[in-house]
Amino acid sequence: MNAPETLSAAPLTPTPALRLTGEGAPVELWLLRLATGREGQRQAARAWLAAELSRRSGAAARWTETPKGPAMAPGSPWNSSFSYCGPYILCGLSCQGVPGVDLAAAGNGAGGGDGDIDVARLYCGPEVAARLAACAPAGRADAFARAWSALEARLKACRRGLEEYTPVRERHLAAARLTGQVRHEGLWASAALCPLVRGVQQDG
Repeated sequence: MNAPETLSAAPLTPTPALRLTGEGAPVELWLLRLATGREGQRQAARAWLAAELSRRSGAAARWTETPKGPAMAPGSPWNSSFSYCGPYILCGLSCQGVPGVDLAAAGNGAGGGDGDIDVARLYCGPEVAARLAACAPAGRADAFARAWSALEARLKACRRGLEEYTPVRERHLAAARLTGQVRHEGLWASAALCPLVRGVQQDG
């Protein structure tokens, strides 16, 4: 008697990756779209990373999973970072340091009102809050998404969690330079880069 077959749903596959920056950029940005749960998106991101690194090196990619994402094997020239927003997955790759990427949708916060200014003052700092206050109300949600995405990318590049603004935090973030921001279909994709410090394990 044959063993019963195990039925499983076909794995979901994301739309083909859309390149948001040119190959060779300090942090290369790629955008995937997959309308599924976060765990499925994480699996899709790992599959994309494995295929992309294999394409570049001709060898199977190797990494260790960490709570913050994949930590590349010692000696790997590439480091990665990922961000998730709704059905979208932002993938960042760099061979020039430790990348951080973030994806933010305009209008997902307080709708461009005073709440965005208060949040920006608390986390982004007084200069960003002042710029938002000077924005026309119609453009404030978009400006907030851009500023928030930039902050998160810099925090990720420095491997720090979300922290309220303080001068001390800003000194820690000084090593992270914003390498680019791209607006695509109401989303702000941001990338930042920190120098690779010997002895500090990269994860994304």
